[in-house]
Amino acid sequence: MPRRRRIRTVALGVAAVLAALALVTALAPSPASARGPKVAVCIAPTVRSGVEVNATVPKRTADILVRRTASYLGVCASYGQSTKMGKGTIRAFSQSRNGVPDTIGLVMSDDALKGLPNHPPTAGLWCYDLNGDGKIDQHTECTGGYEYPLQLSKQFRTRVDTPFQYVLMNWNPAGHMPEHIYDRPHFDVHFYMNSNEERLAIRPGPCGMLVNCEDFEVGAKPIPARYMPADYSDFGAVEPGMGNHLIDLTGPELNGEPFRHTFIYGSYGGRLTFYEPMITEDWYRRVASGSEAGGCFPIKQPKAWQTAGWYPTRYCVRHRDNRSELVTTLEGFVHRKKG
Repeated sequence: MPRRRRIRTVALGVAAVLAALALVTALAPSPASARGPKVAVCIAPTVRSGVEVNATVPKRTADILVRRTASYLGVCASYGQSTKMGKGTIRAFSQSRNGVPDTIGLVMSDDALKGLPNHPPTAGLWCYDLNGDGKIDQHTECTGGYEYPLQLSKQFRTRVDTPFQYVLMNWNPAGHMPEHIYDRPHFDVHFYMNSNEERLAIRPGPCGMLVNCEDFEVGAKPIPARYMPADYSDFGAVEPGMGNHLIDLTGPELNGEPFRHTFIYGSYGGRLTFYEPMITEDWYRRVASGSEAGGCFPIKQPKAWQTAGWYPTRYCVRHRDNRSELVTTLEGFVHRKKG
């Protein structure tokens, strides 16, 4: 970055910080209300400023900041990679304090739901010529939709004792199997614990969900019972570029209710490899418009863990009205021992 531009950027950042601190001072509560509980808030004058400042203030002040500015509750995020999706952007982020994670998530601007690709039904990254005719049918010989891999920040990955490394967002304009359940337009928000290199090495082929037969055998390797989350079953849904998918048999969409959102576990080689909130485009839009509330939902847990570290107990979807963005997160982290 040229020197003049750097100076101008720093100057704008300082001005934004001063403006934020002035706002906090102006919103200072009365002595009586100041005695109430205090909360962490990340002060952000505007989204475009890129300036975020940690503060601990009375709850009333925090609520006003969130209403009047682009501030949000909790400590300021550590941002990872971002990319364009639709007419907006998506970005990986995390929030942690003293090595303890509060959230791991994906933030999506409202514009990201506009202009999404829908034809062909996939980006053509994971295809296999099943009938051997020398042509690829995008509807029957490709899988994976449109994928957007995003690394979490290096600071988070190296300083927090959790196995999560990156987020893989998949947009599926035609949904996927099983038919009449998950064949609605939806997003797969994968939070991966194995490396991106291992994921990319899962090749297309004629087995499972268009996966290489040798890789299918690896992906379908059973998880020891004590590591299998409660109520989840393995149906051999191994997919190239992802891994195996474990499904909760008690999920509403498998018991007569319409699919809106659900939670999938992923595995490969007999180990859990990803956590996946799966969310319909329609439900995201309803949460963004305010016609339906978002919220948090419990993640069913195994009896034991294959790797020690911090693991989430719920997934959440919220709309930040003051920032015009949807946030999908893993939260409620508990430290688990290996065993």
